[in-house]
Parts: sequence; C-alpha cells; structure tokens
Amino acid sequence: MIRHLAAAVSLVVLAGCSAGPTGDAPNLTATLSTPVDAELSWRVADKAAAGQVVEYSNAENGPYTILEFLPLSRTTYKHEDLIPQTKFFYRVRPYYGTASPSVELTLPPGEFEESKEFQEWLLPSTRPGPPAHASVRDARGAPTDFTVTMVNPNGVKLTWTDHTTDEEGFLVEIKPDGAPGFSLAAMVDPNVNTYGLVTQPTEKKATYRVRPYRFGEPTTIAALTTGGNL
Repeated sequence: MIRHLAAAVSLVVLAGCSAGPTGDAPNLTATLSTPVDAELSWRVADKAAAGQVVEYSNAENGPYTILEFLPLSRTTYKHEDLIPQTKFFYRVRPYYGTASPSVELTLPPGEFEESKEFQEWLLPSTRPGPPAHASVRDARGAPTDFTVTMVNPNGVKLTWTDHTTDEEGFLVEIKPDGAPGFSLAAMVDPNVNTYGLVTQPTEKKATYRVRPYRFGEPTTIAALTTGGNL
C-alpha cells in the first residue's frame, strides 16, 4: 500500500494522464471469481520496464486509480470485495526508471510523537543541484548522492540528486529487514529531491532506495460488471 503522497500528486490524476493503448498492446482479461471478486490476467509487453502498475476505474475513459505496483514477474491480480452491480474497468501500465543505490538504516526504539515541527519536516522540497541531463529510460538518470538520515526513532529524511529531465515523479521504495523485496512507500512529485518518511514498527531496520518513474503504454482495457445485491 502506498503510505505517502506529495501534496500535488494525486493517484487519480497520475493514472489518467497516459495515452491509450496501442494496436499491439498486450491483452488484459478480467473475470469474476465470485460475484464481487475480480481476477485479472495479462502478459508483459516490455521486459525492459522497471515494473508495472494495476489500475481501475468505474468509467472506461477514467480517471483511473492505482491499485498496486507490481514486479514484472506478476501477471495476475485479484481485486476483491467490490461494490455489487457496478461496472469496473481495468488496465495495466509499465513504468520505467533506474533506482538509486540502496541505503540501509537501523532506527532505535521509540514511540511515535507528532508535533508541528515534525509535520513541517515531512514536507517534500527541492534542493539546488546540477542540471538534469538524462531521460528516465537512460540508466544514467538514476539518482545519486542518496542519503537516509534518522530524524527521530520513527522517521527518516531522504535526499538525492536528480538527473532526469522527463520524470513524472519519484518512487520511494523500502525493504524492511527480512522482507523478500522492495515495496512502494511513497510517490513524490517531479523535481523533488528531499523527502521525509514516517516509518512503521516493522521498519526499524530497513533498506531504502528512490527511482524516477515514467509510465508507458497501457494494456487493452478489460471490463466487467459485478453481481450480488446492493
């Protein structure tokens, strides 16, 4: 689950800005396993992508809302406990971008305490840096100078140098100690290079990284209507 969004980023807006599928887009199928549970299946069109995102809408032309970011190894998804007797539209989009080197940090024990200063520290910002020079699809666009600094026992400050000229934003990814892989913690606006992240109790020891992202062409749209009683 995405825990944090920069103020100007909306999942619905982001999901609705991409162009429509091309003629050779991979097919997406959606079927009902129960009257209110949908099962999606598709094929990966571009194995050079960094990952993919599953989206849904209640109107074919959107706006679309992000359900989850997935690795390329996943080609199925379950959307459960849906509203009965309602139309759902689905699509899957690849995203591109090379991640920064990862940084591990261990936080000390401590309880969460919220304050005005704490809220101000969370705000994303842009520090001066060198001119961006690479595309998101160019490995030279990976963020550099990535640092993770403890602010308190339940929060970290992330900073990096932005090298991409065409990112739609940045993905903050986290891998708690013992987790099988990275997951998405936050989506950040383009040109931001400083971000505060509230950590979870299971993230006292974790590895972090950040990547610029840009969405690719979506699959064909799959539609279904749920059953059940309103």
